[in-house]
Amino acid sequence: MQDNARKITYGAMMIALFAIMLAVSLYVPLLGSIAMLFIPLPIILYRLRYDRTSSLLVTATGIVLSLLIGGIILVPVAFLYGLLGFVIGETVKTGKTKLYTLMATGLTLLITTMTMYVASVFLFGINVIDEFFKVIDKAREQMTSYMEKFGGLPKDYDKMLDAQIELYQTTIPSMFIIAVFILAFIYVALNLEVTRRLGNKVQKFPPFREMKLPMMTVILYGIVLLLTLFVAPEPGTSFYLISINATMILRFLFLLQGISLVHHFMHVMKLPKALTVVSTVFALLLSPITTMLGILDTGTSIRAWIRKDKAK
Repeated sequence: MQDNARKITYGAMMIALFAIMLAVSLYVPLLGSIAMLFIPLPIILYRLRYDRTSSLLVTATGIVLSLLIGGIILVPVAFLYGLLGFVIGETVKTGKTKLYTLMATGLTLLITTMTMYVASVFLFGINVIDEFFKVIDKAREQMTSYMEKFGGLPKDYDKMLDAQIELYQTTIPSMFIIAVFILAFIYVALNLEVTRRLGNKVQKFPPFREMKLPMMTVILYGIVLLLTLFVAPEPGTSFYLISINATMILRFLFLLQGISLVHHFMHVMKLPKALTVVSTVFALLLSPITTMLGILDTGTSIRAWIRKDKAK
């Protein structure tokens, strides 16, 4: 009886905290943006202490309570954060690695946001992507008008701008996927750090300098490059869409691998952390070179040579 009373009391506390954070994120502008990052935390804490069924019940209750706070519009948001909290708590509770937790959180966030986007288009006729590009078109018109008044337009200005906008439209899927997993990393890192500080045992990410992409990523990148070289996909086709988005995602991964190599070099040479930060900034500014280093490190393991030179 005492255990059940504690479970119910703790569950009520976590539901209340979940609802408060939702309300703060909705009604308090500046603080709300910070609170939004920790909305999954109450569900995570409850799942780490109690069983799966009770955690699902607490999550469902929090989602229903959101209806009273912000109406029907807040329910999808509450569902998203409640599901994220449950997935993170479930993977930690079952002893999965932190990388597994990150991938599970990223996939959950990706599938949920895609479902919400499709629902908003078909049920409410709201297309966020179309609205975004309408804003870009208005900004383009204003910029064009401004430049015509104060010095004229560069040669082939419209063609260059059209090509840039078309590239943005084409790479929306890859940019969305990258953004989702970056956001998932932020949610996992922040919430599990707070969870750890509250006395719970959580897994740790391996050091970023130890990041190592599988050899298959280089092979896959080579296949994509060869296909685009020999087939020459035309803009607007499905093959063009797939190839350019695959290329963008792989280059982003190789950029991370290159930055990881820089961190590894700084660690082996025992250089100050401030210099590592500066080197990271330069690595981002020189992203094409860093990406190439990432490809070479994935295929040939440059860091193994660095360790040999250091040993000498």
